[in-house]
Amino acid sequence: MAADRRGLGWLLASLALQNLGRRRARSFLLIAAVAVASGVVFTGATLMRSIDRSMEIGFTRMGADMMVAPEGALTNITAALLTVEPTDLVLDADLFAKAGIASVRRAAPQKIARVEHSGIGSHHESADLIGFDPALDFTIRPWLVEKLNRDLQPGDVILGAGRDAPLGSQLLIFGKPHIVYGRLGRTGVGTHERGVFMTFQTFDGLAAAMGGHAGHGGNGSLAVLQPGKVSGFLVELAPGAPPLQARFAILSSLKGIKVVTGDTTMSGIRQGLAALLDGILALTVLMFASMALMVSVLFSAIVTERRAELGLLKSIGARRSQIVGMMVIEAVIATGVGGALGVVLGFLAMRLYERSLVYYLENMGVPFAWLATPQVVAFALGAIALSSIIGALGALTPAWRASRRDPYDLVRGES
Repeated sequence: MAADRRGLGWLLASLALQNLGRRRARSFLLIAAVAVASGVVFTGATLMRSIDRSMEIGFTRMGADMMVAPEGALTNITAALLTVEPTDLVLDADLFAKAGIASVRRAAPQKIARVEHSGIGSHHESADLIGFDPALDFTIRPWLVEKLNRDLQPGDVILGAGRDAPLGSQLLIFGKPHIVYGRLGRTGVGTHERGVFMTFQTFDGLAAAMGGHAGHGGNGSLAVLQPGKVSGFLVELAPGAPPLQARFAILSSLKGIKVVTGDTTMSGIRQGLAALLDGILALTVLMFASMALMVSVLFSAIVTERRAELGLLKSIGARRSQIVGMMVIEAVIATGVGGALGVVLGFLAMRLYERSLVYYLENMGVPFAWLATPQVVAFALGAIALSSIIGALGALTPAWRASRRDPYDLVRGES
């Protein structure tokens, strides 16, 4: 029985291939149409995901949308970054966690202390030690231009562009050895250029030493050494949240703070591009829907043209399931081949894109993050599978309707 079913399957597949070969022009046009549609969808989906990743990297380099600091704290506003200056004024580290403000996507806390005699640089040089939470950070690690090939660990430090030490070397801070994990690119912001960045755990481990070597003249940060205290928060808004509304929500929910807003243009561009990518996704879905309608209409015409052949098959004993199976297999083969060709065309298009616009962007220092190879392969297989499924669904209805008719009516060609 199993052998008979396999033999029947091969017979239906061979009949489907013969039918495609008999109408070569029509089959070629069908395969070409599916190839174009699947190629556009595959290329669009891959590039859209790559652009989304690149946007995430590029826009995080533009810093936070807003900064929340204690009232009276000094702040630094540049076109690129918002930064809190060392101050004796502090906030509770769980301020945003307790408030639960809907317009805030994430708030990254930072601790900043300006210290002297730390062992960094010359003997009398002051240094900014900056603690951050890696799980919440979105303004420091995007600026990493080189790092060790592992995750950030307690005892590791990240150096600003103004400091020089080899990766993996030991840096003594108050006599305690720390590993140089990475280095930031040049930002043009003083604290980022001369800063030494570390996790909160590493920062708290130096609290006792920092307490006796904090800078003077209003630059000290002794209060930030207390547990549960931070110098300020860098805030990224939720998608679609208007900056003015978010500012009002923060000020009305939190006390003893001030909100500093950076360049709102970048916030608008970030949210606008996110909406644009959603629109491209909707167009991709519509393209696949239109391809399904095209295949369905085309196979309705094919079934109408071949009704005499289907009638003869039924008259010699072919079952309805066999008639439907043959037509569906024919559609799957045609659309599957078209999907595979579309993926090949998509790869060629992405190579052209890589050698033109991506090359130009990278020469300007704008990073473009391509998807990893396993993800691209998954997108390719998904495009081929979806094309085959659409072909099967498009042929199913006209084939099922033809299989229900009497052989005599099919042979005579009556509607």
